[in-house]
Amino acid sequence: MPWNIKINDTHKIIELMYSGSVSPEELKDAFIAAVILSKKENTTMFLADCTKMAGGHSLIDLYSLITLLESIGIGRKMKEALILPFLKSSVKDVNYYETACLNRGFNVKIFQNSQDAIAWLLN
Repeated sequence: MPWNIKINDTHKIIELMYSGSVSPEELKDAFIAAVILSKKENTTMFLADCTKMAGGHSLIDLYSLITLLESIGIGRKMKEALILPFLKSSVKDVNYYETACLNRGFNVKIFQNSQDAIAWLLN
């Protein structure tokens, strides 16, 4: 499985770690798991670590994910920090996701490292 999810008990942040190629279905599965955990833990702070992600999905798949985010009603309350991938070819997808989310009024921001991302989430 190219993704893993856990709760950071100290800060009540849902942490998603992606690695390798992440298919559209796997991306959706990770999203659903994050929503379920968000409701269980009563938190709307997310940290998506994309440093080891190597694509596997398209911009259309990301757009569909944002549409799904809108439909579940958590989007306007959430705060999501994204850590950029090491692989340059995957950076454009994360940039697109951030821009598309911001255009829809979601609180999403890109970071180079987890320390800055967590500090922003907690601020």
